[in-house]
Amino acid sequence: MKHLYASLAFAFGLTAATASQAEPVAIGTLPQGSLGFSIASGVAQVVSNTAGVNARAVGQGGSSVFIPALNKGAIAFSTSNATEAVFAVSGTGNFEGRPNPNVRVAALLQPFAVGIMVAADGDIKTVEDLKGRPFPVGYARQKLVGVIQDAIFAAAGMSKADVEGVPVANFVEGAGLLAQGSVEGVLLAPGSGVVKKTNAQRAVRFISVPTGDAAAATIAKLLPGSYIRRVEPSKRLPEIAEAVDLVGYQYALLTHVGADENLVYSVVKALHENKAALIETHGSFRGFNPDNMATKTDGASFHPGAIRFYKEVGIWE
Repeated sequence: MKHLYASLAFAFGLTAATASQAEPVAIGTLPQGSLGFSIASGVAQVVSNTAGVNARAVGQGGSSVFIPALNKGAIAFSTSNATEAVFAVSGTGNFEGRPNPNVRVAALLQPFAVGIMVAADGDIKTVEDLKGRPFPVGYARQKLVGVIQDAIFAAAGMSKADVEGVPVANFVEGAGLLAQGSVEGVLLAPGSGVVKKTNAQRAVRFISVPTGDAAAATIAKLLPGSYIRRVEPSKRLPEIAEAVDLVGYQYALLTHVGADENLVYSVVKALHENKAALIETHGSFRGFNPDNMATKTDGASFHPGAIRFYKEVGIWE
């Protein structure tokens, strides 16, 4: 494992730099084309332009790669979400039996939504309609996708055993199979590059996750910090043909317990003060609320450098 993290450090351009150093500061994230990569790239660009930190987004196959690297201090930051931060620290969910106790939250960035995308001309209207149909499973390199998918199935009184499972490595592969007509859907986030690419190949739409108190309670229990989020149609989201209810959670910037306090302070300060610049990098940052950066999730801890800044601006409860 030591050799693995040494090679990751080299690949990421690893640094334990302070904010005053010009060495690259890596932000581990999902592959290019994902909304996660766009968010990480926006963070890197704004931080580099305003905080004197040479940050860059580094896309990897999935959080099963970059979260352990973050935990080991092989990279300074990563993007993910509050739910995965809890899973990583506690060794549950997609990190079952593999705790990453050094992971810390630097900032909550924006509300995020994921759900099941299907062919626009198909007959899938509800999650239950997927029973017996070919559908991606496994997600060997993106275990969190499988955990979220399982929670949606559970809310519908289903499990992955109810679909004809087609093993995939990640959602990019699943989207490719949907475009080809080999599967009936895939779990994705509206507005991502993967969704746009798939929609250009084959028109797609999102379907609602199960709603109601029982379904919402099931999803909240299986995905800490999550909730049901209504997503309305807009010109920016042609894949949202009508209002749908998806799984919502807060996308986050994560760091590790050993990250330099001044570096983390400088990064969160730059984000808090530059919403307009973030929006210029990607429209999803319109949902970014600087006053919500310090919102707590049970089971996830913030880094001291972030806490210091949040106390200074009066948003730390």
